[in-house]
Amino acid sequence: MKGFTLLEMLIALAIFTIAVFVVLTALFSIANVQKKVIAKQSAEDNLRFAFESMTKEIRTGKIFHCLTSGTLTLPQDCDFPSGGNSFTFKNNPAGQTVTYQVVNQQLVKSSNGTLPCTPDPNDYIDCQKLTSPDLVIVNKVNFYVSGTEGGDGAQSMATIVLEGQVFDPVHNIATAKLNLQTTVSKRGILDRP
Repeated sequence: MKGFTLLEMLIALAIFTIAVFVVLTALFSIANVQKKVIAKQSAEDNLRFAFESMTKEIRTGKIFHCLTSGTLTLPQDCDFPSGGNSFTFKNNPAGQTVTYQVVNQQLVKSSNGTLPCTPDPNDYIDCQKLTSPDLVIVNKVNFYVSGTEGGDGAQSMATIVLEGQVFDPVHNIATAKLNLQTTVSKRGILDRP
């Protein structure tokens, strides 16, 4: 009767252990990549939703004002290359003075003309967060606004450029970079106060 020797059994066990280790390493690697892809997709969805809600409101707005200088209720351009870090306009039909800006690495909206929003450690006074701090870190936003002067026949337009990163709450770090841009033109040509 012929059987396996102890040496043959040890070699077979070593090969099996190495194979299992390789397979488990590959599975953990795939699971880690999947988590990163899902986190990036969630962050992109969050930013797309924020952009979509902004563009819907801006499209029907009037009296576009870029930057925090001057009177927020008067039209003001800020063209390429500098742009501005905030964008204010009057929304329709409510007539509220709405401002979009970045506060504490979050894209926020103020509906009462307060600039800047007053961040509190637990809440944002006078502001509504548009991005989730658990998903996205907003590094920078630029607004490029043109055609705000009435009577020039130009269409009022706002281009929004956002740079952000996916936030990993488990490791408390920023991971993949996100760059988004959209251009919104106003429905009407003339600004009417």
